[in-house]
Amino acid sequence: MGAQLVNEQAVVFRCGQDNDQLLGIVHEPQNPVTTGVIIIVAGGPQFRVGAHRQFVVLGRRIASLGMPVLRFDHRGTGDSEGDYRGFLDMENDISAAIDTLFEKFPQLEKVVLWGECESASAGGFYAHTDPRVSGVFMVNPWIRTESGQAKTYLKHYYWNRLRDPELWKKIKSGQFSIFRSLKAYFQLLIHARKDSKSEQQKTEHEDLTLLTLPIRLTRSLKKFNGELYILTSGNDYIAQEFNDFTSTSPEWKSSGLNDKILFNEMADADHTFSRPEWREALFHNTEQWIQDKNCN
Repeated sequence: MGAQLVNEQAVVFRCGQDNDQLLGIVHEPQNPVTTGVIIIVAGGPQFRVGAHRQFVVLGRRIASLGMPVLRFDHRGTGDSEGDYRGFLDMENDISAAIDTLFEKFPQLEKVVLWGECESASAGGFYAHTDPRVSGVFMVNPWIRTESGQAKTYLKHYYWNRLRDPELWKKIKSGQFSIFRSLKAYFQLLIHARKDSKSEQQKTEHEDLTLLTLPIRLTRSLKKFNGELYILTSGNDYIAQEFNDFTSTSPEWKSSGLNDKILFNEMADADHTFSRPEWREALFHNTEQWIQDKNCN
């Protein structure tokens, strides 16, 4: 499929019981196909443009392949109305965005959700609830817990620090407080030993919103029948926490998700893909997977 001309326009749509107005940008291809893409914005200071303007570029590139794209500010972010609710309460925002894309492009049959960090998890939580969603592209999913974060720092940060020659130079020169570092280390060790047995014992019929983030995402993805792609950055503690969980969690291992999901890791990339070559690889992986799995 060759690149198409793309038209861009702002769109305002309503969301939730309060009818909050949300603002988005629609990327309209010259000859739209029957698959659309929703780009979900992460929490914090981000809005529909994305870090390093990556959502703008991504939207244009996907639309040039023929797929209509909507990137939008969910409630409480950017130029959208409403209280900020965060990724744990984004179901209405995503649903309203999908409704809007389907209304604008009546030929659509399905959509793919694309998200990074918190918005990746939000897409994973939502996908199984909406039959219009055929796939989810997740980048560095956020499943942070106190114990998970502690384990990640113990495994990756402290081990790397011990191998750093600069650390030993500081210790030798007296510029490094070994006692303060040991205190922090043992505090992390205490947090890392906290378990989630009560969560593991919850049945499949429990309200998923009551579960810890790792278990909620595991069970949400297990319920989803569509395509899944997870891309992680090698130089990112959030991604490392996710990878550590999937490699050690009995629930994840028994879920069948390892056989269902297409995994990929960019070894040198950081969390926001701050270098042009990392962003280019991210865009290329997105385009290739969406075309292979979802594009008519």
